[in-house]
Amino acid sequence: MTPSNLEKMISEGLGRVFAIAAGLAITLMMVHIVVDVSMKHFLNDPIDGTTEIVAAYYMVATVFLPLAYVTSKEGHLVVELFTVRMSGRRLDLLTAFTGMVTLAYLLFVIYFTVEEAILRTRDGEAWETSVELVAVWPSRWLLPLGLGAMALVVLRQSIGRFRDGIRPDHPASPGI
Repeated sequence: MTPSNLEKMISEGLGRVFAIAAGLAITLMMVHIVVDVSMKHFLNDPIDGTTEIVAAYYMVATVFLPLAYVTSKEGHLVVELFTVRMSGRRLDLLTAFTGMVTLAYLLFVIYFTVEEAILRTRDGEAWETSVELVAVWPSRWLLPLGLGAMALVVLRQSIGRFRDGIRPDHPASPGI
C-alpha cells in the first residue's frame, strides 16, 4: 500500500465515520423531539432539557462532524464565476493556493475552538433548563474534532496536488 493510498484511506475513512456519527445524531434528534412532543401532548409532561440537548449536541454534531466527508467528496459549494475559463496550470495553481489558505484558516479556527473547549471543560459548562442543569461542555469538543478531520482531508488533497505536479498550460482552443 503506497503512502498516498494509506493517507486517502485514513482521511476518507475518518470522514465516513464522522458522517455516520452525524447521521446518527440527526436520527437521535428526530426521535428525541418526537418523544418530547408526544409526551407533552399526551401526558402533559415533556422531556426536560430537550431544547438544550438539541442545540448543544445534535445540531453541533450534524453540522461539524460531516465536514471531512463533504470535503473528501468535493461536495462544498464552488462558485466558478471567475475560474470557468481557467484550465491547466493556472487552475491547478489556484486550487493548490486555495487549499493552503483553507488549511491555514482551519488551523486558526481549530486553535481557538480547542482553547474554548478546554476553558469550558475546566468550568464544567452547563445550561440551565426549567428543572436542572444539562452539562454541555463535552459538545464543545465536537467542533475541533470535525474541523480537525476536515483539515486532514484538505492537507491530504493539497499534498496530492503538489505531488502530482502542476499541469502545463495548453493553448486555448479557437472560439473561446
